[in-house]
Amino acid sequence: MKYNFLNINGVIKKSLRFLFFLIPFSLSAQSESPSNIDVFYTLVDSAADMVIMDLADVKTVDLELNFGTDYSVFANRVRGKLFKSGIQLVSGQNEGKGFVKVNLVLDNSFVGYSEPEKDGIFGDFFTQRTIKLSGNYFISKYSEVRDFVFTNNDKIKVDDIEELENRSYPFTRGDLPTEPFFSTFWEPVVAIGAAALTVILFFTVRSK
Repeated sequence: MKYNFLNINGVIKKSLRFLFFLIPFSLSAQSESPSNIDVFYTLVDSAADMVIMDLADVKTVDLELNFGTDYSVFANRVRGKLFKSGIQLVSGQNEGKGFVKVNLVLDNSFVGYSEPEKDGIFGDFFTQRTIKLSGNYFISKYSEVRDFVFTNNDKIKVDDIEELENRSYPFTRGDLPTEPFFSTFWEPVVAIGAAALTVILFFTVRSK
């Protein structure tokens, strides 16, 4: 009886090892990802850095931001970025005093998700997130308008998308990817099969 119990215990342990063998432990993606609007803030910082670089030694500017209602949330971000770099901002009432004028425009944004891929048989679904921000700016001491497009690509969990988007800002939302049918179909099949195998082995050994 004791021998049979040890035999059964050994079979169950082997079956569990087989089950865990099917579950790869992946470190391919971090558990926490920045929200979509935080990524946009980073892209806006890049645009502001581009303007600051072109201003060179200019330390006082008359700044005009054309962000519309969609992107007005970034206005103070740009003002703060310029201020921290040592640039003093003056209002349009100082026209005629010779200050350099800067006109910054944000005209388009994009949020997209790739087709989901499963991280192992029992792993989470991941998607590649693509966020873009484009616009242009004009500095009065130059004679050209400069365009910019900044892009961020990273991998996130499909289950996290709703949390990473912000309903208050529609531009942070993209079309949700659909999970592949066969990936969701095979996961319970494999789990049930592994469980059935364990039960069969259990009663096979017990009957002996």
